[in-house]
Amino acid sequence: MGGKATLENGQTLCSKHNFLKKNLKQTETGKKMFLRMLETAKNANEKELIDFLEDVLEVYEKHNINGHIVWKK
Repeated sequence: MGGKATLENGQTLCSKHNFLKKNLKQTETGKKMFLRMLETAKNANEKELIDFLEDVLEVYEKHNINGHIVWKK
């Protein structure tokens, strides 16, 4: 997305997530990742992690970041 081609600006990603990153803004990729993590945490009944992820997602909602990606509470 126009960043510098430096080691500090790089990310190590698997091929699936590298493809997603090319087609989505980082905030979109991040929000989707947090939603998937929340689903996994709920399935594992990880209360502390669930609370953390819901706090993070609340920040997305509060600032209307990527509102087109719906968080079903």
